[in-house]
Amino acid sequence: MAILMEYAKAGKNNPLKITDVMAILERSFENFWLPKKGTIYPAVHNLHMRGFLKMHAIKPYGYSITPQGTQAILQIISNINKQMQIYMRYYSYLLDSFAEINSEKAFTIKRALLDSFEGFLKVQKSTLKKKRL
Repeated sequence: MAILMEYAKAGKNNPLKITDVMAILERSFENFWLPKKGTIYPAVHNLHMRGFLKMHAIKPYGYSITPQGTQAILQIISNINKQMQIYMRYYSYLLDSFAEINSEKAFTIKRALLDSFEGFLKVQKSTLKKKRL
């Protein structure tokens, strides 16, 4: 998904080389995930074979997103959103149940989770405000 998203962000008229995408992902996931050629090259090839990316054989070389790739992103984002709602409901149940076992620890975990969400929401709200301007 991250690979496909980078090609979508570049746009259909701006082909990216695989090495460019690797560099973007390395910066984006610094200290969390290091993209390797053995992972990225086969993934891009798979996305191309499935019709999500178009290969450009003339300059500029590289790949670009296809309409089918853009549609796949919309579907994946929709699915992830549904999954997150389910996970959050289940996690809430677990934390509420854990509170009956160890209320102090459950409170600490809930507070940390809420702080994390508040930070996430602050960034998202800021992004939305910038988009409206």
